[in-house]
Amino acid sequence: MRTGDLAGQAVAAMLAAQAVDLFTGDMRPQLRACLAPGCVLYFVKQHPRREWCSAGCGNRARVARHYQRHQAVKTDPKS
Repeated sequence: MRTGDLAGQAVAAMLAAQAVDLFTGDMRPQLRACLAPGCVLYFVKQHPRREWCSAGCGNRARVARHYQRHQAVKTDPKS
């Protein structure tokens, strides 16, 4: 077995242990799925108003909401 293989296994074991701690530990209630359209990532919610994993996802969600709002106004027969 090569030294690189052992190092890779050690890194994988450390990541697995940290993932188990995240999913079963004290931070589990703060674990959230990103609400941005098409995003599959999860994040730890550290602020009560945070809904997205990154600023880019937040911007994408706001743009989608803006587009939907303005499309609804254009297709509204009352206008």
